[in-house]
Amino acid sequence: MLKLLTVLLVALAGALTTQVAAAQSTAPTGSIAEIALSNDTLQLRYETDGGAVGVDDGRLSGAFFLSEERDTVFSVGLALPTNLNLGRLSLLLGPQVYAALLEDENQDVMSVSIGAQARFVLIERMGLALAGHAYYGPDILTFGSADSLTDLGARVELALAEQVMVFGGMRWFEFDLTEGMGERTLQEELFVGLGYRF
Repeated sequence: MLKLLTVLLVALAGALTTQVAAAQSTAPTGSIAEIALSNDTLQLRYETDGGAVGVDDGRLSGAFFLSEERDTVFSVGLALPTNLNLGRLSLLLGPQVYAALLEDENQDVMSVSIGAQARFVLIERMGLALAGHAYYGPDILTFGSADSLTDLGARVELALAEQVMVFGGMRWFEFDLTEGMGERTLQEELFVGLGYRF
């Protein structure tokens, strides 16, 4: 179920321990537009610097997610750098707000989550990197027909050109519904995607 995610995270940890030379932090800069597709889902995402909200060294993002069951999720996030000297690893922390319109009538959810994004550059000249994110929205910050939100993902990125990259990975995205209705999994599968840097 989460075997691929586990393998990618273990690979990231292994790469961290084997890299001896420390390079400058390689967090993405500028703006990037992405499309990610799986068998049952589509996501459009745009990320830029946080200057629009007065946080120049942060990253501001917005995404639109659609599942085959017509679950629709809009999200907006702000990620702030940790300012730690981690070499090839960049780590950002911050909030992300999700607004979901689920397939069933009157199953709308809004959640304020907190989490982290990490990116580790394996081969800089190839644009080869491992990246991942982890966000959790607890009950106290989740409203509507869900008690909590979990959004975990890991992917491998590769540059095809100076401004174009491809990526692929695994995402686990679900809501824990209220009133004993169980869990609503929006995505738990492999995906591939394309990104364009501006």
